[in-house]
Amino acid sequence: MNGYSHLNGSGPSAQPDSGNPEVVVPLGPTNQPRVLVRSLTDNEAVFHLSGVELAYANSVRRVIMADVPTITIDQVSFHQNTSPVPDEMLAHRLGMVPLISRGVTDGLRYTRDCECDEGCYYCMVTLKLKVSYMNGEPGNFMSVTSDMLEVIPSPNGPPAPNPYGPTPELSPDDQQIIQNRDPDLGMPVGKGNPAVPPILLAKMSLGQEIELVCKAYKGIGKYHAKWSPLSAVGFEYDPHNKLRHTTYWYETDEKAEWPLSTNANFEQPPDPSEPFDYNAVPSTFYYNAEGVGAVPVRDVVDKGLDILVKNLAEIILAVQKETGGDEEDEEDVGGIVEPDMGGGGYDAYGAGGAPDWSGGGGYPGPGGFIR
Repeated sequence: MNGYSHLNGSGPSAQPDSGNPEVVVPLGPTNQPRVLVRSLTDNEAVFHLSGVELAYANSVRRVIMADVPTITIDQVSFHQNTSPVPDEMLAHRLGMVPLISRGVTDGLRYTRDCECDEGCYYCMVTLKLKVSYMNGEPGNFMSVTSDMLEVIPSPNGPPAPNPYGPTPELSPDDQQIIQNRDPDLGMPVGKGNPAVPPILLAKMSLGQEIELVCKAYKGIGKYHAKWSPLSAVGFEYDPHNKLRHTTYWYETDEKAEWPLSTNANFEQPPDPSEPFDYNAVPSTFYYNAEGVGAVPVRDVVDKGLDILVKNLAEIILAVQKETGGDEEDEEDVGGIVEPDMGGGGYDAYGAGGAPDWSGGGGYPGPGGFIR
């Protein structure tokens, strides 16, 4: 029950997308997963995944949503706020501002892995917001946006060159962070780009001001949605309802209430004269991943797959250690071919365990603030 069999000569051709030629997906005699990329930009990826089970396909969806790290404002220290927006609400809005997170995997530590007390250059990005509306006409207002956030140096950064002696040596881990750190790390997404509208944080009247300092940390969406690099992931299988999963979920007209998506163009419609196959399972899964701009969506998918491979490898090693089966099973596996992972390893993302927020003086909660 291959979702692409009709595109490879084993059945009648389906209707492709308007204006696009017929898509031909090469099929091999192995059990390797197959990926068809329909559209790929920095902010959106539309692709198909086949040759895997539903559990694995859903794991891919979950891992790219909740396990790929980004950097986000987590603590806000208010020095002045005379705007009509309360501290708690403004802190929450700041926490939801997406920050550029390119290279954050190797360019920043988790706070739980850092030896500092209250955050430093190697585990934190510091931002400052200081605005006031003192000169203007009464009755007008001033919009405070994410473009007004400025990245300021975090404490304990790389030592400056010493003209009177040798520069203090850095540990290999610190050197790696400095080399992999993106110069725009922690900057609000779209800052300085006229094509990207800024995020409105507050509106101030004449005589009001806001002054605060934000601490942004590395985290994952599993602990709070503000760390997720994606705004949404569309996930669909069986667009023609061959498996009858939505047969009883309608009011009056099934076809009107469950209209076909564009993914139906890639599968052959069911034959009403054929008997229902109770053993059928979905084989092709359709994804539409939309990013928030912090990390290019292509990098999100790549890193998510690496994290999934790492997590599965840890489970396999743990089971082998528990059962004593350290060597590979040499029994006949029926012609199964292992997927080609490209010969390379994978990066260590630290995807596991809850973060230690003690480095920042305690975790104040989502979008928390310190008065």
